[in-house]
Amino acid sequence: MFRVVLLALFALIFGGCASGPERRVFPPEARVQEVRLKDDGAHLQLRIQSFSTVPSEVQAYALTLEFAGSTATRLEGSAATTVLPQAAEVLAIDTRLEPEALERARAALAQGTALRYRLHGTVTVKPTGRAYPIDYSSALSRAPGLDGVLR
Repeated sequence: MFRVVLLALFALIFGGCASGPERRVFPPEARVQEVRLKDDGAHLQLRIQSFSTVPSEVQAYALTLEFAGSTATRLEGSAATTVLPQAAEVLAIDTRLEPEALERARAALAQGTALRYRLHGTVTVKPTGRAYPIDYSSALSRAPGLDGVLR
């Protein structure tokens, strides 16, 4: 009887240690890392930041990019990109820009001023499969030594 009680006690003690760290999934963050202007559009680098304690897979994104309050472009796609815990991945996206947005970006480059932007919409990630809302605002500035590049 003593052995049974002792084994049960050890099972309880060591069973509590086997669970490992807690798995937590937090909403991702998305922001524009770089805009490289082309003739009628841009090559964007979209940075997806994970704050989760487990790897996340970016399944899809549906975002609107605005420059200085006007819609610049709509970004939609599926990425199938894995983001490690508490890390970031960059998605490369080629897109057409609205003529007004393209002119604002070119003016910011020519004048050396910052270009305010807003990125809003959703990013869908596994393991939850949820579409998390994104609403991020910041500014892009001319990258020294790189023609047509805002960062």
